[in-house]
Amino acid sequence: MNRREFMVFGAAAVMVPSHRIAFADQWPSKPAVVLSAYPPGGTSDIITRLVADVLTAKFGQQFVVENYAGAAGGLAGGRLARAAPDGYTIMVSGSAPIAANKVVQKNLAYDPQVDFTPISIIAQSPALLSASASAPAQSLEDLVAYAKANPGQVNIGNPGAGTKGHIAAAIIGQMAGVEINHVPYKGSPPLLADLLGGHIHFALDAPSNYLPHLREQKIRALAVTSATRAPELPDVPTVQEQGFKDYEQTLWFGAVGPKDMPAEIVAAINGAIREWVATPAATEKLASLGLTPVANSPDEMRAAIQREIDAIRPLVDAGLVQPT
Repeated sequence: MNRREFMVFGAAAVMVPSHRIAFADQWPSKPAVVLSAYPPGGTSDIITRLVADVLTAKFGQQFVVENYAGAAGGLAGGRLARAAPDGYTIMVSGSAPIAANKVVQKNLAYDPQVDFTPISIIAQSPALLSASASAPAQSLEDLVAYAKANPGQVNIGNPGAGTKGHIAAAIIGQMAGVEINHVPYKGSPPLLADLLGGHIHFALDAPSNYLPHLREQKIRALAVTSATRAPELPDVPTVQEQGFKDYEQTLWFGAVGPKDMPAEIVAAINGAIREWVATPAATEKLASLGLTPVANSPDEMRAAIQREIDAIRPLVDAGLVQPT
């Protein structure tokens, strides 16, 4: 390489990072899309809209929510994987399309560990095991006894294959030695509607949509899946308290972008989320949904995704969770 070639090559080499910095400095210069992986009205969708509002206020451009529900979040995940990594498309969701779908969906159109850029986990909560007014159980102990006396007759609904409700129910069945039928719904609203109508007796889901109906005694709370009781449900025992030693399942909601998303933009969105969850208003709002704020780093989120996949894979290998 002669001197002139070396100088041209060197100039080109330094243009790449400076271009990325200039691009990040200009972002966002137009409206952006925040994909919601589930139908309107569920906990995941509510959090998506909260985050979109936060980013709109922070950056002065509209972050528009687009619902792209279906396949337990797999449709939204596929769309995100195909999006340009320019910071104008991100997704906010529960853990299924970000982690679990990798092992519970046979023909997933993307690999969340390859095709996504982690941004931050936003909030977490226990799942809630609830029962319809006509359910043949007043407690988790009753449910297990009923399942033993009536093999194959216990159906527990969840908001989609691979969601924490699905996994948490499978582990209860495994630990109790009973058969639990997994009934996936297209999000929380239709599941709750069927529970209220008595069309399904049990549901395992994020608690937020269920709290008003618990207060009105239209449904019953049987257990929470966290290690300790939930502050908003102090009278509801944990699964552990009802004889399931070391049982703990926590559901989480997070933000991801397409792979190769510029680090500067990832840091900007992560910072906006961190600022918001540190405010009393955010803590109060999330608490009203039965959620605890998290706001961790992209690396911490990446590790959480790996842990989720590692926890679910043995259930699939043992046949307790059937890939769809």
